[in-house]
Amino acid sequence: MPRTASGSAAAALMLGLGVLPASLARAQDLQSPTTALDAPEALFVPTPLTLGSATVEIGGAARLEYDSNIYAQAFGEKDDFRMLFRPYVELNRKGSAVAINARAEGDFRKYFKYDSEDAIGGKVAAGLNWTPSESDRLAAAASWQHIIEDRGEPEGNTLPSIGPRELNALDGDIAYTHQGAKIGFMLRGSASHFRYSKAIDSNRDLDNVGALARVMLRVSPLMSGFVEGFASKRDFRVTPLSGDFNRDSRTYGGRAGIAIDPGGTLRGEAAVGVYRFDPKDSRIAPRTRMSAQIGLTYAPQPRTAITLDGFVGNVATYRVGVQSREDMRFRLGVQQEIRHNLRGEVGLVYRRSKYFGTSLTEKIYGITGELEYALNRRVALAANARWSKRNSTGSLDDYDRTRVGVELRVHY
Repeated sequence: MPRTASGSAAAALMLGLGVLPASLARAQDLQSPTTALDAPEALFVPTPLTLGSATVEIGGAARLEYDSNIYAQAFGEKDDFRMLFRPYVELNRKGSAVAINARAEGDFRKYFKYDSEDAIGGKVAAGLNWTPSESDRLAAAASWQHIIEDRGEPEGNTLPSIGPRELNALDGDIAYTHQGAKIGFMLRGSASHFRYSKAIDSNRDLDNVGALARVMLRVSPLMSGFVEGFASKRDFRVTPLSGDFNRDSRTYGGRAGIAIDPGGTLRGEAAVGVYRFDPKDSRIAPRTRMSAQIGLTYAPQPRTAITLDGFVGNVATYRVGVQSREDMRFRLGVQQEIRHNLRGEVGLVYRRSKYFGTSLTEKIYGITGELEYALNRRVALAANARWSKRNSTGSLDDYDRTRVGVELRVHY
């Protein structure tokens, strides 16, 4: 199934605003890097159906996968095979000034032995882009998603007696961009609403709002420098019990960076700055720390792409006794079209979660790999593997996990 950069870019921006919970923000870390190849002779590309003035793409993927440690446990690991089925339908309509996109996808998981891990998720999303002139663009998007949390997430559920943690997420954002001959600016606002399915997880329910303002200076036809300021507000739904920390907070900060757009051999953006974490609870110390966000692609030739994605910043925490949490994550990927119908990619992942108020620090190392063989424009076979290891100052949080699978991909 083809992947585009737009979804991951939006998630990265919302993460930079501090408006994604840890389970959602981290969910993609151990997947293969976003496909960035621009090969002119690629075989497995969609051939959408025409529906009036719109196009419709229908597809899906079915994967048989072995997981060596389904509960991500430090000891007494349980392994199992599982079937994953992810169908989708996507509609696109492009006019002279307005482009509309809508997508619905499912996520069905069936385990062979441990059926308490069976789960059903899905997502419905829609977006609109209005370009009234060459200098101005207005974009709006909204989505609903039922998320199945991965057992290996920081602060994830590792109890075999309880099924995987699930939550419903509502997201929306709107952005206006103006780009003049030299000077430009962007304004963006986001809101998110997260509700967990089980009563035992109700203390994780939260709402977020965020805003970002960016000023850009065009230094060449392909590159701009920018400075940006951001702010976010995090509100947990459940009132804390007497003696517990109030985890409501505000985060604000600024970054400076470069954006290479539309780009050529090198494209994407990178920025570094600082963020200020301002908790509502007076017992939690406010902190000023480094903020960074990177999303770069280097394509020395059309059939080769090297990607680097990274983030450093504050994220929500639910762990008892912890004051706040900072995550650092980086993912380096290499993608290669070996033949016109054979594509390969490998990725390296590093993630560090630091819990303030305690001595706890967790580090995850991962390797991903995939080979995709296109039978024709509509059908492809893939083999993929993921290995991950978590080292923690808390011994019961360590784990090793290997996942290996084969996949059938279809699109029309």
